[in-house]
Amino acid sequence: MPQSQSTYRGYIIGMQSRGCIWLISVSPTTPDLPILHRYSFEATAQSEIEAMAEAKGRVDRVLSR
Repeated sequence: MPQSQSTYRGYIIGMQSRGCIWLISVSPTTPDLPILHRYSFEATAQSEIEAMAEAKGRVDRVLSR
């Protein structure tokens, strides 16, 4: 099971592949950042790049509020 972790705009994004499903967790690195409503979720992306794009989109949406 491939596992990767990345940081984006102050959030740690962890991803794990389970076949065609990506398990994704997103957590802030500092207490002043908002917490995502669903900090862990599944994505049915075709690739790790698409799954990461979905996670980054969720971060962008929470920060735009």
